[in-house]
Amino acid sequence: MKRIIVLLILFIIVVCGSGIVGIVLYRSITQKFRSEHLLSVEKIEKMGKLELVKVNIKDVLEQTGERPFYLPNAKAVLIIAGEVIAGIDLEKVQKEDISDSGTELTITLPKPEVLMSKVNHEKSKIYNIEWGGFSTASLVDEAYKAAERRIIEEALNTGYEETCKNNARTLLTPIFREISGKEINILFKN
Repeated sequence: MKRIIVLLILFIIVVCGSGIVGIVLYRSITQKFRSEHLLSVEKIEKMGKLELVKVNIKDVLEQTGERPFYLPNAKAVLIIAGEVIAGIDLEKVQKEDISDSGTELTITLPKPEVLMSKVNHEKSKIYNIEWGGFSTASLVDEAYKAAERRIIEEALNTGYEETCKNNARTLLTPIFREISGKEINILFKN
């Protein structure tokens, strides 16, 4: 009698286990994702920014989430690709920034600045996560925020301003020369 009960319990476990495995396999094969978007344009803005330099930066980042002494710290290692675009905001050019001496036109442009920075998520990778648990998402999110700040700092250290100035002169001098028929002198504000 005991043997029959044990065999019956084993049979029920095998049948239920097979059913669960079958359901999981069926879902993994047939599950499709569908997105529905409800887009709306919030605002269209006028822009007068001249993009002159794009700096691509890679960062290997180890983010640590410190926990109380009795729990191990959560760690994540990410390889982050970032982009910084620098240029000149031409909307800041005023009438008094352009002077005409008859044969020469002098244009004083604003100082080059960082116009946009972002982490490129398509080129970034999460390399490893240890002890993340329920805080994995916030650990990775904080890592991306820290990387964004560090990417801007690194771009500032590259000397992008001189490259922007040279690219602006190379790009704008022939255009202004063709329009005005005069020699062009491009200066920059401090």
